[in-house]
Amino acid sequence: MGIKLSDKMFQLVDAVYQQQRTDARLDQESRKALIEERRNYLRSGIGRLSTPGTESDEGTHSVTRLTQRLKSIEAEFLRNLDEKENCIWLSRAELAGIPDDTIASMEVGTGELDGKLKLNLNGMQARWTLTVASLPATREKIYLGVTSGAEENVPLFQEAIRLRYRLAYLLGYPNHLAYKVEITMARTPEAVMDLVMGISDRVMQRLPTEIERLVQLKKDDPAAQGRPDADILLWSDISYYTRLCEEENHSLDHNLIAQHFPLYQTISKMLALFGGSSASQYLQNSGPLTWHLDVFLYSVWNDEQEGGEFAGYLYLDHHPRPGKAGGAQCRPLHLGFERSDGRRHYPSTVLLTNFAKPAPDMPSLLQHSEVVLLFHELGHGIHDLSGRCKYSRFHGAETASDFNEAPSQMLENWCWDATGLKQLSGHYQTGSPLPDSMITSLLLTRGVLPAIKLLPQLRLTIFDTLVHSTDPSHDEEIDVGKIYAECSGIGGISNAGDDCSHGYASYRHLFSGADAGMYGYLWSKMLAMDMFDTVFKQNPLDDIAGRRYRHIVLEKGGSQDEMETFVQFLGRKPSSDAYYRSLGLG
Repeated sequence: MGIKLSDKMFQLVDAVYQQQRTDARLDQESRKALIEERRNYLRSGIGRLSTPGTESDEGTHSVTRLTQRLKSIEAEFLRNLDEKENCIWLSRAELAGIPDDTIASMEVGTGELDGKLKLNLNGMQARWTLTVASLPATREKIYLGVTSGAEENVPLFQEAIRLRYRLAYLLGYPNHLAYKVEITMARTPEAVMDLVMGISDRVMQRLPTEIERLVQLKKDDPAAQGRPDADILLWSDISYYTRLCEEENHSLDHNLIAQHFPLYQTISKMLALFGGSSASQYLQNSGPLTWHLDVFLYSVWNDEQEGGEFAGYLYLDHHPRPGKAGGAQCRPLHLGFERSDGRRHYPSTVLLTNFAKPAPDMPSLLQHSEVVLLFHELGHGIHDLSGRCKYSRFHGAETASDFNEAPSQMLENWCWDATGLKQLSGHYQTGSPLPDSMITSLLLTRGVLPAIKLLPQLRLTIFDTLVHSTDPSHDEEIDVGKIYAECSGIGGISNAGDDCSHGYASYRHLFSGADAGMYGYLWSKMLAMDMFDTVFKQNPLDDIAGRRYRHIVLEKGGSQDEMETFVQFLGRKPSSDAYYRSLGLG
């Protein structure tokens, strides 16, 4: 019944499309909505496969069954990551190198775990701990716990890859990658491969020199000496020795920097900075209006120059708890749109993070990398709250998948600007901003080991592209484990323990909409750096440039072709020069 009803709906949509697609009275956004609505039916097999009572009608039923099963797999995959506690218990000796205030905030074990301390591997603290834990064995335990904690996802991953290929084949595409990128800025798998391989070639040219630097640091490390892997760089080593390299070359202490970024105060300053650049104000609400005591609610208003009207709600959910999604993400709760009477339905958006809770005598302190992450995710919220589209389907960050990261990635640059850092920082005891000497040293680290820093993202991107781009008619069973092992050996970096076998079982992005789309982070970063370098580099806090950016880019959302939006803002098509310069790979 559902299929037949959808067939009838498609016939109506197609009739409207045939009648109005060239109608000059139809505004641009409505025409785009009509085109995409018809396209969505075709991409689900309706109108392409379905002729009631024929073999093609059975094809549509097959597409429906595959789609429903994939949704079930994706939900189960994420539940396995979020609902099962993933932690390890470590002795105080194993926690060597980790600051005392962090250790003081960890749960203390009892009974058989007496004397041990609990490290939550679903939270953001675990990944940061990899940068400071001085014992190689401890880093291996943490890394393997983070990457390989969901073995039950292995068969789900294998099945999802098989079904995605089968679905693409039924719909007339050579593979899942071709199906996904058809509606992005890239358009074709060839464009994706050109981007990924172009970046990969530059990274690989520089990587041996950078690996040699880190291997030498490991050889000189007393904690690593005597181990069989003392002269081998492991994935679990990268964060730790990268930090040492930065600190030794630029007299930098990341823990001292973190003391200038207490979580709650930093968020307040961040919202003030956002407000200035996006012409808006953030007012914190009080009262029982949220789903948990840890959640903050802000009402957002346009400033007087923009009309002073209400813009929407922003929820900030800071800390980990059982059942909450791991990592950091910003999600719309309600999309904005224009009602039939001309009034607006206002958006609500939530920023989910998993920063450690404050201790009784110590606030939650953010590493600079976490400040960048917070700025990035809040950027998605600003995109949502700035949208002024007629239809919810185009609101805010509802754009092509390889564009919607660009506004947030561009805003990360404010965390690498001396003026921005002064405004964002304030010591948790004195309130004083970061000293100039610290800012200078911090900014110099951006160009340290660029190939190494990009490598984890490049590894995931290549893996995602490979597992989703083999022709299913030639290879029904993809050896996911083999592809993952090959990607894990990229650049000659080694794996610890069993990580090479099923680390992909923790890749939540590939089950939350970014399957065959991880290249989009690289594609959109190219756009982001081009916009920043051209418009904001000289003065990131330029109010006039910020308002123009809001009107041309943020307010438009996906209501017009994203390339058209980009060209309207910069007056030309994108260039990759600024991106490669920012990586030190130009």
